[in-house]
Amino acid sequence: MMKVTAKLTAIIFLLSLALLTTPVHAVTISASIPGANGGTNLADCAAGTTNSASCNPAAFVNDFYSFALAISGILAFGAMIYGGVKYMLAAGNPSAQHEGKEWVQSALLGLLLLAGAYLILNTVNPALTTLQLPTLASSTTPATPAQTSPPSPQAQQQAQQSIPCTGSLCTVF
Repeated sequence: MMKVTAKLTAIIFLLSLALLTTPVHAVTISASIPGANGGTNLADCAAGTTNSASCNPAAFVNDFYSFALAISGILAFGAMIYGGVKYMLAAGNPSAQHEGKEWVQSALLGLLLLAGAYLILNTVNPALTTLQLPTLASSTTPATPAQTSPPSPQAQQQAQQSIPCTGSLCTVF
């Protein structure tokens, strides 16, 4: 009788929660999904049909990092919901209640680690949270001297004849 009452209470709670939250407006996630329309599309970069500023590895890593943070937050929220429901349905079962608490605590710890990593990086150096390729200073190449053509075979013979040689030893004056 106790299990039926707990299940019935959980079902009523979930239905009332679903009915109460229907008028809530949806939230738009602003993270760019790598390769999607809002993010860096590598096929467009290869074809040269998109902005070159977004066609570098740093832009792709930034998009992927933002996407991973958004997914991690959604997964942590789902883990907290799962742990809360597990705790609520474990009426009278201490081991199941403990497991539900651990799900919620682990999800909160994960969110704390994500936020802490961003906070530490942003505090140490704000440039660490935005990945950019280094810019190189432009340089000019000096003008090369005019190329001379190689000497003709006749000129080479004349040069060899004007150098006095004795055996394998040649001296140049």
